[in-house]
Amino acid sequence: MLYYFQVRNGNFGDDLNPWLWSRLAPEVCADTKSILFLGIGTVMSRNVPVEPVKIVFGSGCNVGNLPVIDRKWNFYCVRGPLTAAKLNLPPEMAITDPAILLRRFAAPEEKKFSVSFMPHHQSTSHADWKNLCDRIGFHFIEPGGGVEKVLSEIGRTKLLITEALHGAIVADVLRVPWIPVRLYGNFAEFKWRDWTQSIGMPLKIQDVPPVFAKGEMIHAFKKSLASVGLGKEKWKRLPLRASSEREISGTLRTFETLAKTQTPFLSAEKIILELETRLLEKLAVLREDWRQGKFEK
Repeated sequence: MLYYFQVRNGNFGDDLNPWLWSRLAPEVCADTKSILFLGIGTVMSRNVPVEPVKIVFGSGCNVGNLPVIDRKWNFYCVRGPLTAAKLNLPPEMAITDPAILLRRFAAPEEKKFSVSFMPHHQSTSHADWKNLCDRIGFHFIEPGGGVEKVLSEIGRTKLLITEALHGAIVADVLRVPWIPVRLYGNFAEFKWRDWTQSIGMPLKIQDVPPVFAKGEMIHAFKKSLASVGLGKEKWKRLPLRASSEREISGTLRTFETLAKTQTPFLSAEKIILELETRLLEKLAVLREDWRQGKFEK
């Protein structure tokens, strides 16, 4: 069965799993609790159930909370060289994020949006980003808007500014130039560098002042914990009040400046084709192993 993060209100990157694997390898989607298939996402950690057999195809890990690898783990490929190094896997095990395989199902679309902004799914609760984007003529892409809708909106965009990793990955696959930005404490730089190194790209992250629609009482409690070394580092940056109009205007001007002056990223088509070929070869081996019952207890 598929093992991936399932966010209550949906999240594009995670939700790509059932959408993509049901098309490419439907057998891995079967409700077989003795076998876990780890595909898209930063899902390799100690939280993965111990008992089932694990099949890893393109997943990533993070800096900490690494899984304990034993004979039940079967690796076909991982997201990038940083993940391979963290897990002491051979360098050739690192290919790229398997979300690039969706290019087999994505048709070119007519461009409609000059600039779109896609935040991290955890950032959408901090401010009304749809309204803020409207103020500067940007199109807002809701990360929980559903796979088909988000795919279409990215495909119809000329330039994507994104805080969401899979916004960038899919934009790159669809040949849409992209700019990575960091606003809140949700930006996991390790996984971004893991992926960008896999496609041979440098990474320059643009910091944008965050916007908060309101202060929250719970923030004061979390900030006090963080100040004495408890809780999370990002809690130190939580607001105690809503952003002023001056602060909001400053953030929006930063977005406008980025869109006009920052050189966006886009990988080489040749590299994407090579990585896609390698992933498909690995997937063919995995499917044959599955057919022959390699993962059955």
